Amino acid sequence: MAAGMILKDRYRLGRFPLAHKGMGEVWAGQDTLLDRPVIVKFVNAAAPDIDVVRRFRREVLLTARLDHPGVPAIYDVGEQDGRPYAVLQQIHGISLSDLVAEQGPLSIGWVAAIGAQISCVLLAARQIRLVHRDIKPSNVMLDKSGAAKVLDFGLAALPDDDRYSRITQSDQSLGTVGYMAPEQILGGPTDHRTDLYGLGATLFDLLTGRPPFDGVTTTTTLRHQLDDPPPRPTHVRSETPAVLDDLVHALLATDPKDRPATATEVYAVLAPLAQDLVPIPGVLDDPAGAVRAYAAILGRAPLQPQRLAAAPSEQTELDVERTAEQAEQLHTAGEFRAAARQWRQLADHQAQRRGGDDPLVFEFRLRAARAHVPLGEHDRALRQLNLLLQERIRTDGPRHAAVLDLQQEIEQLTKQRSAPRQSSRYERNADH
Repeated sequence: MAAGMILKDRYRLGRFPLAHKGMGEVWAGQDTLLDRPVIVKFVNAAAPDIDVVRRFRREVLLTARLDHPGVPAIYDVGEQDGRPYAVLQQIHGISLSDLVAEQGPLSIGWVAAIGAQISCVLLAARQIRLVHRDIKPSNVMLDKSGAAKVLDFGLAALPDDDRYSRITQSDQSLGTVGYMAPEQILGGPTDHRTDLYGLGATLFDLLTGRPPFDGVTTTTTLRHQLDDPPPRPTHVRSETPAVLDDLVHALLATDPKDRPATATEVYAVLAPLAQDLVPIPGVLDDPAGAVRAYAAILGRAPLQPQRLAAAPSEQTELDVERTAEQAEQLHTAGEFRAAARQWRQLADHQAQRRGGDDPLVFEFRLRAARAHVPLGEHDRALRQLNLLLQERIRTDGPRHAAVLDLQQEIEQLTKQRSAPRQSSRYERNADH
């Protein structure tokens, strides 16, 4: 490609390429028809490998399927001298990796604001069963309005669609060391919780200025991810709020089942912390930019947990009484995780049919949260109980008997969490 080259009699390339990233060469350009700046991304080689072309095209198709303001829009596709290209929305901003390198750890408010926006993108991705599989600071940009944009869907997959699930003919496991989830490292199946792990690693990086796992070699880094307990931001940055520290710790859980259930749960923790969004020198100098950024977050807020398209096994009407009885039996038999899953299913079912304020929704979610206590997952239980407490306060006020009871339960569990544990998380997982 050459400076000033015109594609399709419409897109004029800039003076020089911006970067070579992964399998693509990236140029700034101008859409002369609509008079707007664009980004043009080419496959690298003059005679590219067929597998590289296939990966490039699947990235474009998957990005186009995710229609969300937190993802750069795909405007056009084409081919020039045998090299496929895509024309994308130009983002005027900075990657989070460059932002941390220049500014150091970000303020708590901005970490929460950025994380809340990424959560909304992940929530939208889950609606179409899309897994990004490479969430990390260099794949997220902060534009001049304070809005976060998730980039690079080159490793994304639709687990239920063979056209998009495989990356290469060998179906090899790919990702970024230090940010890829343990199930990716081991070549296992991935789902939305894989992206939640990447989000947790990104939040840790923004809070501390360093990745959560960082060894001398790739092998030692991977070994830390698989064998070491998830790190806590407070060990590096003591002023990190406890609720944020617990969230990041849970997102980085080795076992996907120990992570938050959905991006909605993550958003509910982060959004209230997105306050005091001060200007970021050289990036967001206008104080009003922080206000616009927070407005952008609210505009993407999942006000009610969105119901995924039901799998065939879920399309029949639930027998609430019978399912609740089954959950109780599972809990009595010591199958606490299965019981929690069943109670969450009941809560979602009831909320969809009778609204989130139905008393049974609260009761089922409360039982699901409590089921994690005998598993030793106190942090996860506390996180869910605190969310329920916030909802109850909004509904009934701070002096309601149910609110006071729940506050007392949270205080007791917090003390219990601080006491020495009888077994490690790995021993518990082996038992269950």
